Amino acid sequence: MNIFDFDIGQFALFILVFTRMGALMLSMPIFGSSVIPPHAKIGLVALTSYLVFTVAPLPPVDLSMSTWRFALMLAGEVAVGLIIGFATQLVFTAVQVAGQTIGFQMGFAIVNVMDPVTNSQVSVTAQFQNILALMIFLAISGHHWLIFASAKSFELIPVLGFAPSDGLVELMITLTGNVFVMALKIGAPIMATLFLLNVALGLVARTVPQMNVFIVGFPLQIGTGLLMIGVTAPIFFYLFRDSMLDLYANIITLMRLM
Repeated sequence: MNIFDFDIGQFALFILVFTRMGALMLSMPIFGSSVIPPHAKIGLVALTSYLVFTVAPLPPVDLSMSTWRFALMLAGEVAVGLIIGFATQLVFTAVQVAGQTIGFQMGFAIVNVMDPVTNSQVSVTAQFQNILALMIFLAISGHHWLIFASAKSFELIPVLGFAPSDGLVELMITLTGNVFVMALKIGAPIMATLFLLNVALGLVARTVPQMNVFIVGFPLQIGTGLLMIGVTAPIFFYLFRDSMLDLYANIITLMRLM
């Protein structure tokens, strides 16, 4: 098929594919980052849309539909892409929540940096763990799977076939609640260690009042926190990998519910 040999029906179908792929890729990790130039994003979305357009089973578009109905169909395609992208971002949100909590306990509550991905202020520990999660995501070829899933979505959810069921909202609520569960799993060993350290410093302050616990405790908390981040790095890797594997199954379920 020649890319310049579109008729009106094919062009309308390509616009629908481009809309879904654009919403999906711009809401996914890495691809939707604000550090990527807009021209590069548009080119990437156009390229992947054309590749999907040439291989995916796409039904013909009824050209007799009204403009309002076509706009409604476009909104449905945007919703499909945003829901899948949002589900993917929840895993990285859990990593940032864990990093924020750990940084607060280490005494980094006011040591924030600008996250270029979300354009928000985050603690240095949250930024470090988010970058580590992105590296793991690339190492396990998560970006390849998401591109494959975006093409697979046209088989499970045909163009103009967005019809959400009752279980979709329930699953989205469950996935959002799992953010805090995963954040607790990631940060629990470090938070527990820092809590016990604070208890020990409190006992020292009561038994040895001459000691300035604040001067001693602040660098001790930072050092212990950094040490525990390094020690628990393998646990973080396995937790993140398992979360991504669960995410793949959840995305397929989301597609079936849509």
